[in-house]
Amino acid sequence: MEKITIIGAGAMGSALTTPLIENGNEVRLWGTELDGHIIDELRKGNNHPKHKYPLLKEAKLFKVDELEQAMEGSRYVIMAITSDALGMIFDRVVPYLKEDSIVATVSKGFDYDKEGEIVILPEILKEKLPNDLKSIPIVAVGGPCKANEVLYRSPTCVVYASEDMAASKKFKELIATEVYNVKTDDDIIGTEICAAMKNAYAVSLGMAEGYKGIKGLTHNNTKSALFTIATEEMDLFATAMGGSAKSVYGLPGSGDLEVTGEAGRNRILGEVVGEGMKSSMAIQKMQDEDITVEGYPAIKFGYNLVKNLDEKGKIDIKRLPLLTALYEILYQDAPCYETIQKVLNDYCNS
Repeated sequence: MEKITIIGAGAMGSALTTPLIENGNEVRLWGTELDGHIIDELRKGNNHPKHKYPLLKEAKLFKVDELEQAMEGSRYVIMAITSDALGMIFDRVVPYLKEDSIVATVSKGFDYDKEGEIVILPEILKEKLPNDLKSIPIVAVGGPCKANEVLYRSPTCVVYASEDMAASKKFKELIATEVYNVKTDDDIIGTEICAAMKNAYAVSLGMAEGYKGIKGLTHNNTKSALFTIATEEMDLFATAMGGSAKSVYGLPGSGDLEVTGEAGRNRILGEVVGEGMKSSMAIQKMQDEDITVEGYPAIKFGYNLVKNLDEKGKIDIKRLPLLTALYEILYQDAPCYETIQKVLNDYCNS
């Protein structure tokens, strides 16, 4: 039996307790200051407030002031924190890490490093490690994996990627079940670019769904065309960053994009904008309701990172018209329907 600590008691962090416990591990679920009500409900034996499912009774629950107890004797850590808070929360975890620790992350997105450069989240974790712990491997998780489906054991396949393949294989040993299937890979860059950008591109798939509200007819053709363009753009992006196209056309890319475009907060944002609501109003409404849409900052981070790569001659931003359109719609209130239609026009005439 191994001891594993999950940092973050949100939907995904809590869901991963199931396959880990089913594999015979001792699993500790630690909640941040924002998760206090979640831990309270779970301790009462109630359903998780977010995905409305109970956890297995073997899950050990810890509140924000119990991090030391949650980390005691635990070699393996899974970070399940929103991208904007990942570095801050990891700072609290670092004092409890040891040389033989392994850290996995299910967080998706980008952040700024100490030099102000936009980087993928595993780089933020590496940056936070002190010199004597720099050898700790980081494992990124990608692929089609909705939290509620993990809890009710819907079969899926995911990727655990790390430059240290032994670390990826160890996490597979810890968490893989007959329904939570795990592939290992060394393409951490491609996996993370896909994990972040599928949230961004899923917003466009939601927009196609929303067009029914203003046109009265389905736009499945539009959605499929956008899916194709999104995948091609993720390919350009990932390979420019040093990742592999196999991740884009595999589970972390097309696999995760498909399921993210079917349901969830990113799709909802796209849908309400596609129905005609101004982007600025839609974002404000979701923020007022305390709904985190990771695709929204991913669009801005991704667009600015591609601009930087373009300036360095590593990519031609003109070859990513959908990402540019999403930035213009979400951050400049460009008209949604007309802007997306132009993307499709240009794609077939470029």
